[in-house]
Amino acid sequence: MPAVGSSISPWANLEHTGASMSNREGLDPLNSKPALDILARAFLGDALANHPLASPVFADVTGLPPILVQIGENELMLSDAMRLATHLADNRVRVNLEVWPAMFHAWHFYATMLPEGQQAMESSVRFIETGLADANR
Repeated sequence: MPAVGSSISPWANLEHTGASMSNREGLDPLNSKPALDILARAFLGDALANHPLASPVFADVTGLPPILVQIGENELMLSDAMRLATHLADNRVRVNLEVWPAMFHAWHFYATMLPEGQQAMESSVRFIETGLADANR
């Protein structure tokens, strides 16, 4: 088991049932619900979208290490990332949820152009370093 985890814009519910799948449509330049539905079906094959190995909001997360969840305010996946953070906390997993204002899916990958991307990466590094230090005590 790893000592710590960090999730960047997690795709945590392949059922796509969170409110942000509709109320954030058009705000996230990298995603659309129809495109995500196609990708989910391609990934899942014959499996159900609520299979816990595909959608961690339905998984047994008991005993997982501390996890950082970073999500952009404009992401279609916002609701499901928040649901994931709640699911982790409800199962006694230490979780830090960061909702970044006005950010879109995986804005971290634009760290050389967006200060928020660099800041989010630095936050993730700090979380991981702290988790590793705590695990080695």
